[in-house]
Amino acid sequence: MKLTILIIDDNSHMRAVINELLADSGHQVLLADGHQQALSFLEQESIDLILMDIEMPHMDGYELTRLIRAQYTKWIPIIFLSGNTSDKALEKGIEAGGDDYLTKPVSQIILNAKISAMARIAAMQNHLDELNRKLQKLSNQDVLTKVLNRRALEDKLKQAWQSYKDDEQTFSLLMIDIDHFKRYNDDYGHPAGDQCLKRFALLLKQNVSRDLDIIARYGGEEFVVVAPGASLAEAQIKADRIITAINQEKIEHNNVSTGYLTASIGIAVSDSNVSHYRELVKRADDALYRAKEQGRNQWQSS
Repeated sequence: MKLTILIIDDNSHMRAVINELLADSGHQVLLADGHQQALSFLEQESIDLILMDIEMPHMDGYELTRLIRAQYTKWIPIIFLSGNTSDKALEKGIEAGGDDYLTKPVSQIILNAKISAMARIAAMQNHLDELNRKLQKLSNQDVLTKVLNRRALEDKLKQAWQSYKDDEQTFSLLMIDIDHFKRYNDDYGHPAGDQCLKRFALLLKQNVSRDLDIIARYGGEEFVVVAPGASLAEAQIKADRIITAINQEKIEHNNVSTGYLTASIGIAVSDSNVSHYRELVKRADDALYRAKEQGRNQWQSS
């Protein structure tokens, strides 16, 4: 595994020595003369391992390590380099957040062995991080339709509402219901109903145009689209597009007047008269109810 290694040492000769020891390793090596240059590299590069001197002016290795641990959530292995061989120095380095400790002068064999060990740990950590990301995604995703589930929707609504309160960034909410879906399940069976929900979720993905927009399954045959920054007029355009798309899809349903499935939509937009995002959800739900009452296959706004 090839690493990007950051060497932090105020002594230019020592930086050159460590760099020379790593010359044939194939790793990418970056050289920093102190905390400012090191923090700049950490902002700009993806660092896999840090080799850090302890005795440096302005900010020593212990303090810089504590700063890195506080500032970056990604775990980066840190190996201290020092001429101090005392047990107390080792203990202090580990307490500061370091992972290993090498005394100068550094042996090339020991240095390469330590880097190989850290590379294995880093690979395992990366694998674990990837598994956690997948688990997080699964926990936020509706199993059937692969859009966000209701729990994840709640978090997204909180974020959108906070942005509205902090920055007055308007957002729109569309509550969408597949018309006569319970009858469809009765007539065609639940497996067909599941396939219908999958197709409808895909239609939403294809017809909700912006990357910012959030699609979630609210429950049963109900879906929600949250559109940050979208005005009422923009939300109405989205609703028209969704209704047109399901009409064009013509998912057969012989026991309704159209002969195929349709959808109804309720629209609500954040404004000064709404005191909480749940009130916005209720407004959209009320508008959806009116769309149903007035014949379905249409949208209504609050």
